[in-house]
Amino acid sequence: MRREHPHAPFIITLATMLVARGFALRFNEGRPLPVPDTERVFLALGNARLFDLIPVPVLLMLGAFLLMALLLHRTAFGQHLYAMGGNREAARFTGIRIARNEVTVYVLCSVLAGLAGIIHASQLYSAEPGSGQGFELNAIAAVVVGGTSFTGGTGTLPGTLLGAVIIGILDKGLNQAGVHFSLQYVIKGLVILAAVYLDVRRRHSI
Repeated sequence: MRREHPHAPFIITLATMLVARGFALRFNEGRPLPVPDTERVFLALGNARLFDLIPVPVLLMLGAFLLMALLLHRTAFGQHLYAMGGNREAARFTGIRIARNEVTVYVLCSVLAGLAGIIHASQLYSAEPGSGQGFELNAIAAVVVGGTSFTGGTGTLPGTLLGAVIIGILDKGLNQAGVHFSLQYVIKGLVILAAVYLDVRRRHSI
């Protein structure tokens, strides 16, 4: 029986990210591409406010959150993903189409990452290839702090949202406190390690 290493998708994703980042830097030699003021719709995605109160990026985030929460927690597709994360081989034997579901997940992740990139470029008024470096660390930290297990099968979108809020508050607090950026990386790394440690302890206690 063919067995897949549980960490292979994670490693392949990181490797692909580096390849894509390299092509992006090569495309324009690392120079930012300014967004002209005439692109009002594009710039509104990252800077406009609804009724001068609610930022449009917050509305887009809530819309994506609700859509993905319904998809994950209220559809057979979502239940299949939990089954795949809990026991991949058992899910395969029950007739779940592993490959198709995985491709769908990767496509959804790519769409959401593209949306985040568009909003970020809109906020900066330019497309800067190097501006997103380190965002993957925040994403991993938010997911782990939110209760998602690296081994799969455990985690919720509300928990991930809470984790993102915690990481955001941590970022803002460290910046306002004047903590050096190098120490911020150390603190985030320790937070991830603590969350993984608690997850391992919880699984071993079950």
